[in-house]
Amino acid sequence: GMYATYHGPKGIRAIANHIHRSTVRLAGALTEIGYTIINNSYFDTLTIEVGADSPAIEKAALAAGINLGYEADGKVRIALDETVNDKDLLDIIDVFNGVKGTHVVLDAEHDGGIPSGLERTTDYLTHPVFNRFRSETEMMRYIKRLENKDLSLTGSMIALGSCTMKLNAATELLPITWPEFSAMHPFVPVNQAQGYAEILSELEKDLCEITRFSACSLQPNSGAQGEYAGLMVIRAYHIDRGDHHRVKVLIPASAHGTNPASGVMAGMEVVVVKSDDKGYVDMDDLRMKAEEHKDTLAGLMVTYPSTHGVFEETITEICDIVHQNGGLVYMDGANMN
Repeated sequence: GMYATYHGPKGIRAIANHIHRSTVRLAGALTEIGYTIINNSYFDTLTIEVGADSPAIEKAALAAGINLGYEADGKVRIALDETVNDKDLLDIIDVFNGVKGTHVVLDAEHDGGIPSGLERTTDYLTHPVFNRFRSETEMMRYIKRLENKDLSLTGSMIALGSCTMKLNAATELLPITWPEFSAMHPFVPVNQAQGYAEILSELEKDLCEITRFSACSLQPNSGAQGEYAGLMVIRAYHIDRGDHHRVKVLIPASAHGTNPASGVMAGMEVVVVKSDDKGYVDMDDLRMKAEEHKDTLAGLMVTYPSTHGVFEETITEICDIVHQNGGLVYMDGANMN
């Protein structure tokens, strides 16, 4: 959003044209070297058939400090972005030149990549907000005006114990500005990301120690993804046991809105459990609903501590009721920190 707000439609188009033009020029050079571009339609990513040359290309690319994507069937993927310049393109071309023994140079212009039927003809980003702020000062003042409308811990206590409203200390926020953290590509080879691997391993171990869970996955990168992943594990558990009919999931009325949405996306049927006047799970209603659906119960979604930031004293009893009726418990740890 802010990226589009600052650059506007003309800026976004200029950036996109630069990326695509670079990709087209690279495709032309690689074709001239003697390799086949598999995807005739592309914007920023090329898939190249290199066959038996793949190991030599990987070795030469690594020596040049370049990471490419390698597939087992002799294909190489190259993705470009707005930071790529002519030197980067020449470095990539030199890798392929070295393997083939050619001396192809980078041409100024090439055409292709995007079929005419996919070229945009309508306007976009037409709202005034995308066409107003073009200087750093204007953008800074706009962001500050938005910030002044926000309720945060800098000026108030926050009644809702939401996972998005925690206080992160400056010492915790500072490292995200370091390139060692922020500039790491998601597909980087593991042997080039040993620091990250150590951090992730320690975090998994610590979370297991805190929660007493036997294993931990860091793959879900949002609360909603975590909910979905947890429910899919519960669903897979029941299917593995032959209990395909266990599709009912109990969700407290006070739960975050993503809970029932995740339940539906996971292929489950949501059953709402009442909350009392203090926001706690209504134990009588939980018992009734769990027993009513005991033959089809898949599990319960519960946030602990709860959405209003309290550790429910009945959490052990809540889990026992669900387990006694054949279900598993998904514990949402949004407020654990």
